[in-house]
Amino acid sequence: MAEVKIRRKYKSLPYTMGTSQSGSSIIRWDDAAGGSLLMGTAATSVLTIQLWASDTPEGTFGRLYKVDGSAADITLSASTTESRVYALPDEAYGVGAIKLVSPVEAGTAASCVIMIKT
Repeated sequence: MAEVKIRRKYKSLPYTMGTSQSGSSIIRWDDAAGGSLLMGTAATSVLTIQLWASDTPEGTFGRLYKVDGSAADITLSASTTESRVYALPDEAYGVGAIKLVSPVEAGTAASCVIMIKT
């Protein structure tokens, strides 16, 4: 009997991050099981990336929080010389759409790639 191979689906999307929830692009997340954020060289003033979520891409977005009440943010390592990849928080699983927001100007890091596994 041949060995069964299970392969997950994967897609990669270019993403432009804004400094506000309304200025950030929407990512459909209804078929995602998780993902990662590939950032270019980031300005050292960027310390966190906020996640905002909604039930649908057209819905109202709210800041995403963990069960303990803390923000489900991505904490960044200061770097201006190399690209970094950050896992998106598990709290994003099960929402319909997400936005990533840099609360300060991200410079070259504003153009990112979202890698999604389904």
